Amino acid sequence: MSLPERDDIASEYRFDLTRIFETPDDWDDAAAALRDRISALESAAAASLETTADLRALLERTGECYRRKQRLDLYATLYGNVNTESDAADDVRRRFRDIEAEFEPVAAAVRRRLRETDDERLDAFVAELDEYRRYAESLREQAERVRSSDAEDAIATHGETRSAPTRVIRAVTTEDFDAPSVERPDGETVELRHDNYGEELSHPNRAYRKRVYEAFWSEMDRFEHTLSRAYAEKLAAADAEVEVRGYDSIRDRDFRGTYPESGAEPYLPGAVHDVMLDAVRANLGPYHRAQAVRRERLGVETLRPWDLQVSIADAPEPEVPYEEAKEHILDALAPLGEDYVDRTRSFFAERRIDAYPTQNKRTDIPAYCPASAADGAFVLANYREDLWSLSVLGHELGHALNVSYHREGPTRYATCPSAICEIPSVLHEILVLEHCIEQGGPLAAHAKNRLLECVGGNFYVQTMNSAFAHRLATAVENGENLSAERVRETHADLLAEFRPEVAYDDRAGRNWLGEGTREPYSSFQYVLGATGALVVRDRLREGSFSPSRFRDFLRNTGRKDLLAQFEALGVDVTSPATYERAAETFAGYLDEF
Repeated sequence: MSLPERDDIASEYRFDLTRIFETPDDWDDAAAALRDRISALESAAAASLETTADLRALLERTGECYRRKQRLDLYATLYGNVNTESDAADDVRRRFRDIEAEFEPVAAAVRRRLRETDDERLDAFVAELDEYRRYAESLREQAERVRSSDAEDAIATHGETRSAPTRVIRAVTTEDFDAPSVERPDGETVELRHDNYGEELSHPNRAYRKRVYEAFWSEMDRFEHTLSRAYAEKLAAADAEVEVRGYDSIRDRDFRGTYPESGAEPYLPGAVHDVMLDAVRANLGPYHRAQAVRRERLGVETLRPWDLQVSIADAPEPEVPYEEAKEHILDALAPLGEDYVDRTRSFFAERRIDAYPTQNKRTDIPAYCPASAADGAFVLANYREDLWSLSVLGHELGHALNVSYHREGPTRYATCPSAICEIPSVLHEILVLEHCIEQGGPLAAHAKNRLLECVGGNFYVQTMNSAFAHRLATAVENGENLSAERVRETHADLLAEFRPEVAYDDRAGRNWLGEGTREPYSSFQYVLGATGALVVRDRLREGSFSPSRFRDFLRNTGRKDLLAQFEALGVDVTSPATYERAAETFAGYLDEF
């Protein structure tokens, strides 16, 4: 079935990108203005810091450049997302990468200026900065990893080369992937792609699901060595950056991420990751039991990989039209307060959601939520009138509302660290699904199934993915070679640990193929997100945590120490007991079946 043309979709269900720039020509003007600001920032970074006012002016210029860069990035990204076959959109994206390459050495020069300023003098300046203090301290800490001007220029120049493995993975899974065709039980022929494979694998007919699985992975298997090499090269590039910058490890580098980038850089101790991996793996019992329940509910003797995405609800799945989904979301978010619901309602009204799949639109993902401090968030979705789409839409709106609150402050703090960014989004999903369960009927039955998928996927599956990345990254850091066979064995071992009830046969080590477009340690944030969201959900119900405190948390995601932010929610990510509690909650959801 072909997708509709973009103009065939009512405007209220499409992005209004004029909120960012009226036309691509306006983007060009903004790009030229940013280049002027970058040049001025470079001059400011070259001058010594003699007064507190000098430091404040330098920080103001830095924040302003980030603000303008975010806007250009957001527009280029969204414009390209809905014009995937457009040369003009590709050109805008390329020109943004050129601007980024110009900006990075100058941003490094700002940090270098802080490092080269006398410590005693800088301490005195920073102490007088008030609202700039945390920003200045973050940039100063980063200055230890800044290299010489020539080295920074070289690093920026080769940024495109370092990102080549990611582009290879994307090319293999899109351009080189020869979509196999399968015939549905109703006689319709379907071409299997990465954007519809999951949907076809949720079909109730088991024989069909098996055909889908085998056809799709047979095509993917052709690229095993290419994808394994690309992933190994990505880790090698990350390890090279670790050496150049002086990070402790790839994990140390990745645990400092924020979105959108504002110049600030939080830090999460690697010990948190160690506790997380050990604690979740020590509490796999409920996840193993969930696999046994799935096998029993499906009435099969052996659980196969093509049995993992079909709903185990015992009722036909109802359709959930988009307008109905909006009402479910607004009703579900009532526990977070009237102001929160009003902001969500405004987000729908302001044409910030591109709801439906269309021709020449990015459809390889269900949804995501890019943002800038100046313009707020937008959600690119591919809504398909079902509960799964409702759940995903609710998830992305969690990110959008986080942006809505944290952008009330200045750009330098209008961001969210990766380590906590999934807490509001997973909380949204849980609230939406529990609301659907309260409605009763077929919707409730499938919401119970989706709740197991949501919590189990974020908590257990992402722990498995994080363990996979950690093991391979550590191997690269130790100078070991990552052959396709080595990667396959690593993944097969983890599947045996996490999914002992599932018989993968000879496919056990290759189901990771196609992953790797994100940073190596991106999975940990979903585990922490699910863990934190479950605590917040319980505390909201108990009345020990008010909606206003949650909104304050969202306002301050870019302002405070990471561990302190977890503690503000009542979440101790350094304690195994926190993860044990999450496992117990998952077990409680499982008992609903």
